[in-house]
Amino acid sequence: MVFHFANDFFQAGAHIVALDGTRRQRPDQKSLAETISAVHERSSALVMADCGSLDDALAAAEAGADLIGTTLAGYTGERNKTEGPDLELIEQIAAANLGLPLIAEGRIHTPAQARAAMDAGAFAVVVETAITHPASITGWFDAALRG
Repeated sequence: MVFHFANDFFQAGAHIVALDGTRRQRPDQKSLAETISAVHERSSALVMADCGSLDDALAAAEAGADLIGTTLAGYTGERNKTEGPDLELIEQIAAANLGLPLIAEGRIHTPAQARAAMDAGAFAVVVETAITHPASITGWFDAALRG
């Protein structure tokens, strides 16, 4: 099932397909390695494993992921949700020297946070909500101005 969605994205022109890279049970009962293998066998897309912890990142690298993302940090119950990016997790994964690009994703709302994620060891950062969600952006300004 997951592969069908990944294949749709690949067919639409995606070069990277991100998927749940945690150690949690999957709805289709397939292992992460099986899912990654299916994507690799049927497309030239790279697989980014969205992880929530260092153990997830280690398992995803072992399963054959091409990139590691911190997208699920604070959402799987293994780590507390941080106010901004989980810089400690980024540092831990970077220090593990997995040999894969580390993509910092999650709660990066300012250029300073993006720089901090890069300084912590990220190869690149994703700033989606910070540039695509006007309601969130307005809320951040409102909260800052109200003190």
